[in-house]
Amino acid sequence: MIKVMTVIAAAMLLATAVADAHEGQHHDKHHVDAHMAKLHKMMPRYAKAQVLIVTSLDKGDLKGVVKQTDYILSTTADLKKSTPHKNVAKLKDFQGIVSDFERDVTVLADSAKKGDLQGARAAFASVAKRCNSCHETFRAEVGYGGAASEVSG
Repeated sequence: MIKVMTVIAAAMLLATAVADAHEGQHHDKHHVDAHMAKLHKMMPRYAKAQVLIVTSLDKGDLKGVVKQTDYILSTTADLKKSTPHKNVAKLKDFQGIVSDFERDVTVLADSAKKGDLQGARAAFASVAKRCNSCHETFRAEVGYGGAASEVSG
């Protein structure tokens, strides 16, 4: 299972590198605004946080999980204010997914703070699925978090 998680982590880091390289490109005029630039920096950081959460869960390091969830939760207000890249007409759906994402991350953080490793693993699976759901609907690229929901037990 460690080999599988290593491959997943490497794939996520590759996705992060691609997103970082893409960051300076503007495929629409809306990318020029400061808020969109902030979001383009935030998404690769989410991918990194997911890799670190997977690693922490595999090691049983719940403090590492809390550190990453604290970061993610510190950014969700900005995420709620954002507009998706595609399917903009579904803005209410996007906002609902973001609210559900925030709730799932909060459950993950609470489980980790209580020392509930199994609960944290289950909550992380929900977080990863929420990321993928949003990206499938509102992004051209999919995969921040991908199979990372397969945290070993």
